[in-house]
Amino acid sequence: MQDIIITKNDNIEYLQFKKLLEFEDKLIHAYSLKTHRIGFRRGGRNYTADESYNKICMSLGINRAFVVHPDQMHTDTICEYKENDTMSLSKTDGIITDIKNIATVLTFADCMSFFMYDPITNTMANIHSGWKGTVKRIGEKAIDKLQKNYGVKTQNLICCFGPCIHKDHFLVNSDVSEIFELEFPNECKKFGIVENTEYENEKGKQYRIDTVKLNRELFKKMGLLEENIIDSGLCTVCRSDIFHSRRAEGPEYQSNASLMMLK
Repeated sequence: MQDIIITKNDNIEYLQFKKLLEFEDKLIHAYSLKTHRIGFRRGGRNYTADESYNKICMSLGINRAFVVHPDQMHTDTICEYKENDTMSLSKTDGIITDIKNIATVLTFADCMSFFMYDPITNTMANIHSGWKGTVKRIGEKAIDKLQKNYGVKTQNLICCFGPCIHKDHFLVNSDVSEIFELEFPNECKKFGIVENTEYENEKGKQYRIDTVKLNRELFKKMGLLEENIIDSGLCTVCRSDIFHSRRAEGPEYQSNASLMMLK
């Protein structure tokens, strides 16, 4: 908790990273809490997405008309958002931009969120990475685009991990664990990314997967500095009292939101 703060207002609470707040003159960022009936999944029970958008925009001083939210589908598609952009945001799970006053919003209910920011080029990336996105290496692809298309140097890039499901609760069967072992053989062997358990379900033996550690190691391999990879340390399942979690809430789950905007 030493790397984050939780801001509390009358109608909303949200998490922010102390490292990114060092650049609050150039960047607005937040990860929502579910308190005050905040939820961003449209059609979900007991929450109103429009009201949640209005509350977080008002609290952060953002014009709601500037909000950009893609149609997330667990892809590795990343939109490079330009001024007056008409690019489709269908089946998109990340947005990169160096344009000011574009409020990018992605939604989560256990998946990883990456807040990427380079203070030198003033470029940001807001990324959604579930286990499928991790396997498709969406985080690494975002870093690659930042390097090639925006002149970002990895030693300057900050990446903060929002609350997400952590290893102890991320139980999967062999159909998923084997995908990780095939895609990341070196990381799985060296860092114990896939862990055996004594648990079983109707599909058979279950395994734990540490996607937080995996992404940390992948980003370090790409050149990010250890001190610039910052994990909130919060598990959405363990802390389902303050964050939405699909595993904890079931079919009627709601969503948290990550918001980033250059100013």
